[in-house]
Amino acid sequence: MAEVRDQPLLYPVLSLQMDPALRSPTGRGKGIESIVTERLGRQQEVLASETRDIYEHRAELPTYSGLTHLVVRMFTEDSLAPTHTPDDLFSQRHGCRLVAPLPSGYLIEADVKQLPRLLDAIQRPVGYAVQADISRVSSLERFDAKNRLRGRSVNELWNSAPEDDDGRLFVVWLAPFRDRDAKVEVLERIQGFANERLVLPTFTSVRLTLGTSEKAEEPRALTTPRQSSIARAMRDYRNTGVGRATVRIPNKEGLRQLIASGASYRIDPVRPIRVAAPGEGAEPPAPVIDQNAPVVVVVDGGLHAKSYSAAEAFKATPFVTNAQADKLHGNCVSSLVVHGHAWNNNRLLPELNCRIGSVQAVPHKNANRRFDERELVDYLTEVARLYPEARVWNISANQDGIGLDPSEVSVLGHEISLLARSAGFLPVISVGNVSPDNNSRPNPPADCEAAIVVGGRQALPDGKPGDRCPTCLPGPGPDGMMKPDLSWFSNLRMLGGVVDTGSSYATPLVSSLAAHTFDSLREPTPDLVKALLINSAERSEHDPSLGWGTPYQGHLPWTCAPGSVTLAWRAQLEPGTAYYWNDIPIPPELVRAGKLFGRASLTAVLRPLVSPFGGANYFASRLETSLMYPTGPEKWPSLLGSMKESTLPENDARDELRKWQPIRRHCRDFTKGSGLGFSGAHLRLYARVYMRDLYQFGWTHHSQAGPQEVAFVLTLSSADGEKSIYDSTARALGNFVESAVLNQDIEVSNEI
Repeated sequence: MAEVRDQPLLYPVLSLQMDPALRSPTGRGKGIESIVTERLGRQQEVLASETRDIYEHRAELPTYSGLTHLVVRMFTEDSLAPTHTPDDLFSQRHGCRLVAPLPSGYLIEADVKQLPRLLDAIQRPVGYAVQADISRVSSLERFDAKNRLRGRSVNELWNSAPEDDDGRLFVVWLAPFRDRDAKVEVLERIQGFANERLVLPTFTSVRLTLGTSEKAEEPRALTTPRQSSIARAMRDYRNTGVGRATVRIPNKEGLRQLIASGASYRIDPVRPIRVAAPGEGAEPPAPVIDQNAPVVVVVDGGLHAKSYSAAEAFKATPFVTNAQADKLHGNCVSSLVVHGHAWNNNRLLPELNCRIGSVQAVPHKNANRRFDERELVDYLTEVARLYPEARVWNISANQDGIGLDPSEVSVLGHEISLLARSAGFLPVISVGNVSPDNNSRPNPPADCEAAIVVGGRQALPDGKPGDRCPTCLPGPGPDGMMKPDLSWFSNLRMLGGVVDTGSSYATPLVSSLAAHTFDSLREPTPDLVKALLINSAERSEHDPSLGWGTPYQGHLPWTCAPGSVTLAWRAQLEPGTAYYWNDIPIPPELVRAGKLFGRASLTAVLRPLVSPFGGANYFASRLETSLMYPTGPEKWPSLLGSMKESTLPENDARDELRKWQPIRRHCRDFTKGSGLGFSGAHLRLYARVYMRDLYQFGWTHHSQAGPQEVAFVLTLSSADGEKSIYDSTARALGNFVESAVLNQDIEVSNEI
């Protein structure tokens, strides 16, 4: 049995109560230095020719209120930075408007009658900004069927969708026009397709009641009974400009007509959600569960083992019937959430018990049940409303494959993220398992940005985490998303004594730890819990299979490891403003022979603004953060963080620094050599939020986005493991720090 050495709760994580200083940096515009002069003349000719060709063939364009969609492609080597967005050339002054990001470019809404005005602007550009745009735009083309299909054929799209009674099932995203009259015409076209039965709606009317452990209430319909999916999408589109619906398309000809009409922006085949094979076995002895233990919502095949009924805090009205549900998998995952350590005493696992909220929503692979992402999300929305006390949701289920376009976030991943952000819970989702028909990328909804996505790893002979599990899928996710976030044992013993392998089983280990972290903190949020778990992981670099590692190294995330001190706090950051926490003390335990000597890590999780279209440039806001140390008057080099995100070429910053990913983790061991020379007594932490693609929200300035929430976790560690670093830091911060843990005061020793 692996020895578990939980540190007594003498050193709780500290909550920093310090206000930052603010500074508004000078913004950058498009000046003469932004023009790629050697390309300007050539690109004037290219773009003028393409614009002229589009105008000459304007009768072939699908138009709505005289508007059509065009694709702007950029020179990818230097032109993807937000500062090079071509909004001066493709502006309303020239009859254009940017509406959505695309891979290597942008989707624009163009007034067909005003294309000659755009042509004139290209041939006779006025001002440096327009010239800069021309020199950085590679091409201009129609947003045609080829673009809507994302490089697929109609046959490929049709064959990838599941069959229904009278057709196949697809998720249709309506074309993103900003103009009100154009949107009205899109809705009329979609309604016409429905009237002609070229596109058929689906219907949903899910009803839930409170589970048996709560006071019952009358069933409540989530939507108007038998509400058409098309009618609902039309209402959303009218109100927000974004609408998507699950529809049935009877035949390929109907699909072709929908694509050719220009009324759609994106079409995805509906994909069912599956679980890993669970195994079989006899039920274990009844677990002993503290009724005050935290609750994890288990979205799976339900809990059907009577011996575990005492661990069930609530049972939501099932989404799938008992005959359809994957009951064996639900039992196995539930047993690991409740007490995975009891089943696996040969693994280094914390002894944490949880209760569960059973959400029976995942069918077994042979169940004859139509799957509709929208219907499932409606159901989960009502579960969140009825049971708000459950702040962690375990989803050990995935859709097959990554989808037909790996650059796009799945419908289900996007919807679960929106729901989790709105309801305030933390999804913990399995990354998915290798199968013959996938291509080694995370399976949705493992592309949910709000979630902790969990990968698998093997166990070493001593019960500690080892190398990656070959059964579990690696990252990255769409748009370079750094998934998985964490990893843990995927080969485990569970209900019935079965031993099985898969990311389904690693996920409950993280879920239970996350639930106890929520339960232990004074002011928890999903992102703060996520930051603490990632901060507790052992890796300083993200690995596409292991993520940041395993969040348990013998001490719990809400405590400080021996010889270290951890500060955690949240902040609201206005985009475009630099924030400085200036007076973070340098503890004496971090100094040797007058130099900085030790280790430090900084984990920050941004609650990002995301694109409503789920495609390229999914993250519309990013965080830049660094811990700095003093070396002289007004000299603050970076101790943690490269500070190169805004200076490297955009492609390099994305590839090397994962510039637009919402998790920023910077680690450094400065025990090599003699240490780092410094001058002063304090560190300072810098943070700034940047925005991009504001046009897709109808904004013109980053201030319209409002403050962005960030969770920070900073750990300083003594090179010699001196426990006094905790007391000396707490003492130096004084009234600017308090315990982050419930019912736990800071106890500072007078001895150093």
